[in-house]
Amino acid sequence: MGKADRTRQFIVEKTAPIFNKKGFEATSLSDLTKATGLTKGAIYGNFSDKEEIRKEAFNYAMEKVRGLVSEHMMGASTYKEQLIAVVNFYASYVLTPPIPGGCPLLNTAIEADDHDIGMRKRVALELNSTVNFIKSLLDKGVMAGEFKSDIDSKSLAYLFFCSVEGALMFSRAERSSKSMDAVVNHCEKILNQISK
Repeated sequence: MGKADRTRQFIVEKTAPIFNKKGFEATSLSDLTKATGLTKGAIYGNFSDKEEIRKEAFNYAMEKVRGLVSEHMMGASTYKEQLIAVVNFYASYVLTPPIPGGCPLLNTAIEADDHDIGMRKRVALELNSTVNFIKSLLDKGVMAGEFKSDIDSKSLAYLFFCSVEGALMFSRAERSSKSMDAVVNHCEKILNQISK
């Protein structure tokens, strides 16, 4: 990685938490220079505008989340254990979000909803990718004989992920993990019910 690439990566890593906490609209150039310790010229010498930095920061945040999900799944030997690990990873956001400010997917989805169609589409791709990942674990569990063959894996994947994301929002607003604990317990009950 050359110096320019390292500088871009540094800017992305330092600004991702700012965008995640404050959102795109509320993040100023001053916030970016303060977070990076770089001048405006140094930042815009590497990026065309704030929007480009935001997109790269979002991509970085999502890559980090995917990597951490994979790490959480490493010790799981069954598809049921892998699904529990995924749910528990998202539950850990309540106390220790991997990117300060909470879930970058949830935060960006809310901010981009009405006025940033490009970012909203990007978020929708990530949401669908995550649901499809959960669905694939359920489908593999069926094929491995762990889960009953008559499950609706797509609906269950939506249920698990939407429940966890909703509980994340609720938990952040209440500053309590009570709702997330309830969702995790319910997801585990469902997994027990669909297990053979």
